[in-house]
Amino acid sequence: MMCASHNTRAYAMAGLILTAFGLLGAKLCLLQAVWHVDLSNQADGMHERTVKREASRGNILDAKGNILAQSIPVRTVCADPIAMKKIQSTEIPFIAQQLSNLMDLDYQWVRSRLDTDRHYVVIKRKVSEEVIAQIKALKIPGLVFEPDSLRSYPNGSLASHVLGYVGFDLKGVTGVELRQERYLHGQGGWREIEKDNKGREVLVFRNQDVEPRDGYDVHLTIDSVIQHIVENELDRAMDKFGPKAAIAIVLRPSTGEVLALANRPTFDPNRYNKATPDQLRNRAISLVAEPGSTFKVVSVSAALNEGAVSLDDMIDCENGHFWYAGRILHDAHPHGSISVRDVIKVSSNIGAAKIGLKMGEVPLYKYIGAFGFGQKSGIELPGEEYGLAHPLQQWSKLSITRIPMGHEIAVTPLQMIDAMSCIANHGVLMKPQIVKQVADERGNSVAVFPPKPVRRVLSEKGSTLIIEALKTVVREGGTAPKAALEGFAVAGKTGTAYKIEGGVYVNKYFSSFTGFFPADRPEVCILVSLDEPRGAHYGGDTAGPIFREIATQIARYLDIVPTEPGPKPTEGVSVASLDANTKKVLED
Repeated sequence: MMCASHNTRAYAMAGLILTAFGLLGAKLCLLQAVWHVDLSNQADGMHERTVKREASRGNILDAKGNILAQSIPVRTVCADPIAMKKIQSTEIPFIAQQLSNLMDLDYQWVRSRLDTDRHYVVIKRKVSEEVIAQIKALKIPGLVFEPDSLRSYPNGSLASHVLGYVGFDLKGVTGVELRQERYLHGQGGWREIEKDNKGREVLVFRNQDVEPRDGYDVHLTIDSVIQHIVENELDRAMDKFGPKAAIAIVLRPSTGEVLALANRPTFDPNRYNKATPDQLRNRAISLVAEPGSTFKVVSVSAALNEGAVSLDDMIDCENGHFWYAGRILHDAHPHGSISVRDVIKVSSNIGAAKIGLKMGEVPLYKYIGAFGFGQKSGIELPGEEYGLAHPLQQWSKLSITRIPMGHEIAVTPLQMIDAMSCIANHGVLMKPQIVKQVADERGNSVAVFPPKPVRRVLSEKGSTLIIEALKTVVREGGTAPKAALEGFAVAGKTGTAYKIEGGVYVNKYFSSFTGFFPADRPEVCILVSLDEPRGAHYGGDTAGPIFREIATQIARYLDIVPTEPGPKPTEGVSVASLDANTKKVLED
């Protein structure tokens, strides 16, 4: 009996052992065959990480290599509130006070961020390295400092409408920052890493390591010194004449390079979120308005080029009252018979209208298009407008007398200076150029933007003839003697255009002067336009003197050789320069 009982217990024990081994074997089979993939993936997920490696945005530089926009390394300050509380929960109020003081934040807001039951909260973005160093010195546990970058414009508002600005995501929103985004942005990289159970990277298990490619540098045609000259004079004009707005553009006629482009009001791209829509508007390329008498250079140059008139042909200006198609046209000052040359000199509306009649509708319409009106110029800036040039079939019987004097057509300031630069460039229209080249960090060219002729509009003889007339504008008896330069012959044209509100002309004006010098070998073309100047409103009295001040300083800065008798314009002229260390624009 005892033997049988012993055998029974032995069999039972063996059965239990076999069952246990069977279960263990089954679990091993599941682990090996079924659960292996899931567990492996969980292990990888716990230890492997893909770390983004951000690219630095490229710089924007002026024509001389001075930095106009750059990216500065900064940090995002983050915290692990749960870890903080575990280590020193009683110190949270004191930590919040320290952080709020150093980062200029509201104490209660910081305190609320640190009181959350989360492992990750952002305290502040775009914190400078100097402030980060002060925070690190406090040795506060649970803080993390993530790398970031801040877009900086070291010269503040200088050339702000050219540069534009970037949004919080460091992507271009306006200006060159937007238009050249594909070059400036760069390409981020990444790194696949493994960490041990203490969160440290195990270098031997590092897998893919892709280096970021930083953004390329964009070199502009803008000259910071000339830009400063222009902006300084616009500020003075705002103080003196009190206009609603002011615009100035400086072009090199032979290449189409934009040396300066400025608007008032303006904004600081470092604080773009504080700017109003009016301050952000780039009027130089987006303002569309009737040009007024400045447009007479187009109609008269076209007639001269076509041989419809000569400079010495006499035009009867009918003592300031000309009836045509049942409507009367006036001159600001009455004239009898004057030469075509003097039509430009004294800016006769009637003279321009009669020259238009001599030429005819079809040729005039052809030249309007050839000069680039009613079309975008293609400048590398967003927001450019087409202007308004009616198709020939929409012209009324009066149009041939109104368009030659700058009515029934609307243009942008950029289009107007393009046309004047075309005349200065022996009749060849150039594409206005704001970007010169794109280069990598070593200075190797990635893209080059050479000068681009658009078309020949006038013959050399035709351009020479209109220049002869334009030189008389700044002489005694012309409409802009206040635009004359000592030592240089100037060719230019005034404009005093009525504004249109509600479809009717009102007693408000755009006053402008557009000209170039030296007249016989032009190096610089300048446009100045004021929107509703107070007091004096004629272009020769308002924009003309601003042109003169800008041109005088540019002549000195570029060392342009005088072409007329008289001393070189150096005495008493304020000219800008660049600080050798900071590269910021200074004024003598």
